[in-house]
Amino acid sequence: MRTRMHPLSKALYDVREDGLVDVTQGDRHGVFTPNGVRVEGDLYNVDIHLCHWLAGPQLPAGAAGNPKDFPADSHTHGRVDARSDETGRADR
Repeated sequence: MRTRMHPLSKALYDVREDGLVDVTQGDRHGVFTPNGVRVEGDLYNVDIHLCHWLAGPQLPAGAAGNPKDFPADSHTHGRVDARSDETGRADR
């Protein structure tokens, strides 16, 4: 399961097998959808962004998840920016 502790509230966010998110903060507990909509429990406020990040759509296994992991020229497809020369420096 994907589990994270919220950096500010220290609440524990745990993704269940059914795709919902269990959130425990102290002695309070709640169940939320990946979009942060409360399903049940005595906890009413949740970080919707953390719920979505943990339980929302996920990249397929093996896919690069961060643009910094992509090849350096993948965003230009080998093209040189029209505002720069072939060395990549901008015209002045």
